[in-house]
Amino acid sequence: MHYKNTQLAKAMLAIIGIVSLLLLLASFSKPNEPTGYIFILFAIIAILFSSLTISVENGKILWFFGPRFWNKSLEISQIESARVIETKWYNGLGIRLISTGWLYNVSGLTAVELKLKDGTIISLGTDDADNLVQAINAAKQHAAAE
Repeated sequence: MHYKNTQLAKAMLAIIGIVSLLLLLASFSKPNEPTGYIFILFAIIAILFSSLTISVENGKILWFFGPRFWNKSLEISQIESARVIETKWYNGLGIRLISTGWLYNVSGLTAVELKLKDGTIISLGTDDADNLVQAINAAKQHAAAE
């Protein structure tokens, strides 16, 4: 089974847009302040973390941000279980080490928690959690049947 979903980083892009607008307004009141560097930094962050793509194929789960930034993958055989969870708003966006393990997220509070056979937990934020869990379970069954 092949699964692929790309979630746009609506929350992060909205936050960057609002902060950029506030900086732009502030730059009018203090035109000599070097705010250009901040806009460049925000543009780089917006490009690198503009989306999160997760795919399940060829016995692996792969995820990456934006234009294949921070490429990560796992063999399906390493996964003990996958379940839908709700993350907390204070867990933030991007790549975070939270109390349960690593969280990769660009928008929203829904994620799929992957419990690995070695006890490690990885959570992948997604707007298509149920289908991702189904794809992982189908890939696990397919691998077990081989």
